[in-house]
This record gives sequence, C-alpha cells and structure tokens, in this order.
Amino acid sequence: MKRSRLLAPLVLLTACGGGGPQPLNVTLVDGIGEPLQPLAAAWRVGPPPSSGSLPWNALPVAQSSWSLPLLPSARFQIAFRCPDVGGTQFYVSLDLMRNELGNNLLVRCPSAYANATANVSGAFTPALTTGIAFSARGQVSATSTSFSGLSVPLGPGKEVAVLGQDSTGTPYFGRLTSLNITGPTTVGPLSLTPTSTLSVTTPPGFFSYAGLVLASYVPLDLASWTGGTQSVPRPSPVVAGDLFQFWTCHGFSCALQRKDANDPAVAPSASLSLSVPPLSLSGNESHTSSTLPTFSNLTSGGFSPGLGFLGYALFLGEPGIRYWRHFVSPGALGSSSSYHVDVETAPGMAGVVPSPGSTVQLRATAFAGDQPLSALLAARPIPGETFPGHTLFLDRMWPVQLETALLQTTLTW
Repeated sequence: MKRSRLLAPLVLLTACGGGGPQPLNVTLVDGIGEPLQPLAAAWRVGPPPSSGSLPWNALPVAQSSWSLPLLPSARFQIAFRCPDVGGTQFYVSLDLMRNELGNNLLVRCPSAYANATANVSGAFTPALTTGIAFSARGQVSATSTSFSGLSVPLGPGKEVAVLGQDSTGTPYFGRLTSLNITGPTTVGPLSLTPTSTLSVTTPPGFFSYAGLVLASYVPLDLASWTGGTQSVPRPSPVVAGDLFQFWTCHGFSCALQRKDANDPAVAPSASLSLSVPPLSLSGNESHTSSTLPTFSNLTSGGFSPGLGFLGYALFLGEPGIRYWRHFVSPGALGSSSSYHVDVETAPGMAGVVPSPGSTVQLRATAFAGDQPLSALLAARPIPGETFPGHTLFLDRMWPVQLETALLQTTLTW
C-alpha cells in the first residue's frame, strides 16, 4: 500500500430529517448548461463503501436527467462517466445528504460539450487599439474594427461581446445578444460604449483576478494583478443574471466573491476589497493499485468567522488518460476523520482507477462560504473552472463569498 501526505477538510456537522421520500431531480450538464448524456451513470443509498451500504445501481444513459426517490435523512452517492474528450475519460461523483439539497442538483462534466461550434466574424465601432472578442467557448483578438475566427456554440440564445481600449486608453464594451448560430457567419456591426471602472483592493503580493460572466455563459477577463488596488473596467450594459467574479490567492489560500452585476457593491465607481486568512488542510492518503484513495486523519481550519463549511472536492488525474472529480458534503462526512468511496465498483466506472506505475495528479480543496450548499449545487455552472482541478463543483452562477484551501501533489500509482 502506497501512502502520500495530502490536505483535506474535516467537518463536524450532522443533518437529520423525517417523512416520506422527497424526489431529487438530477441533471447532467456541460459548462454552458446544456444537457449531456453520460457513458455510464449509477447511484446508491447509504454510506460508502458498497460493502457497508446498499449496492450501486445503474441509471439509464440515453437521457440527461433523472429523478431519485430519497428519504429526507438519506445519504447517497451518484456517479457519472462523462463523454470522452479526445480519447480521455472523465468521471464525476458526489456524496451528499438529501436534506442538504433542494429539489434540484446540477452535476457538471468538466470538459465535454453538448453543442458543436462555428467560427464567427464581426465588425464593431469605434476602432480599438487593443481588444478581445468573447463567446461562451472562446476568445480572439479584436483590433481596429473587426474580429474573426471566434468559436461560438451552435444554437439559439448565444452572445458575443467585445471589450477593449481605444487610442486614448478609454475602455469600451459592447454585446450582441440572442444570436442564433447555425454555422459560420458574420455578425454586427456592434456598437461599443465607454465603460466606467471599479476599484478592487487585494492584499499586497496576492495574485488577483477580476472577471464578468454574462448570463449567456460568456466569460470576460477584466484584469489580473499582484495585490494592491486595481482599476477594473466595469462593462455596461449589464442584465439580470450577469455575474462579476473576483478572487485573490496566496500560496494555497484563496478568497472568491461573486456578485450579481446589479449589486450596488459593483456599481460604477464602487470600491471592493478582498482578503483571505491563512487556511490549512491536512491528512493522510493511501491506496492500492486497484482502488481509489482512502483519506485519514483529516483536519482543516482557518476560515473566516461567519462562513459555513461546504465540504471538499477531490481530483485524481492520469494526464491524457483519465480524470476523476469527487465532492463530499459536510453532512455526508459527518464526524468521521477518514473517507473512502469505491466509485470503481459502480456499473461502468471500473476505468476510473489509474494504471499501476503511472504518474498521477492528486488535488484536494476545502470550501467555506456564506450560501447554502442547496443553492450552489442547483445553480447554473460557470463556463471555466476557476482553479483547474479544484473548484468545478462550486463554480456556479450564484452570488457567494467563498474561501478555499487548495492542495496538490504528484505521486506514482
């Protein structure tokens, strides 16, 4: 048995409930909220591993949503093998309590997308010295009065946005909404308007970022800097559902704030401040060549007062071959200081275990936040994972303050 040090959280929360079954609607989606059909799907009731609970049950795969009948106090796991991407396998799974959720659970596959894309070109005014054209699936340079080769998902309701600066350094922004993309096309002309700015302050030396995710799943990068006070473009017009995102990190301690675009905290000329305390995770990891990891002696701490623990995410990757992401909630972990879930025994999931002797990436993330898990796991996904391999499950279009403790290591399986 091989061992490595890995940080992970321990949460001492319990949940209880009574009454008859409460159906839970589970939907598998891609990064822009489009439904996906998995290659394999399974679920079970009870604590893992399967030897101590009810067995895994296969779910039908010719669909993208399922209704699970669960008692309010039930603990359950659900697992999916996502569509392969470029020959690489992707698996996602969750371990949750029914009473931690509302009526809906959205599970996101990390790399597969439901819709093909088409290259889109466009024209805009006034002329920009530097700029970027954005869609839900990519970005390209936009200079002078045009852009070309922008990858846009096929289908109705798509959007293209342009952000840049003119020759005087004034930031400009514009968006084309409700586009129906059926193939390669030219859009515009797009009228750009001057933007106002926000002032965002983060601790000196902290790597920091500001962005805007449009309600149509188009992510815009606004600014990145190394701590201190930064003037950030504040695009306008914004609409209901647009979401500003800010984060700052030092080492493996990170703070995120996501704000509805109409929140006064991100109004034109507003000032925003982010800070993060030193966060900690610790624990031991062990595995055999044929099983997923077991974690023991789990501890975490340092989160700001007023934030509730939300659980932790695990990432296991054999680069270019297979990747597994797993989320365990506070209620599912309970008072235990060890954790193991045998997803590899679920129907269609045997390939989740890395090959013996392979080089494997292992990552863990502990979360605390000011919103309930039920709201976050039912919300639409953010197109790009904020911290790759760490935050997929809680990267949602939902206003929230989060603190995350990250850890990553490499080992030989």
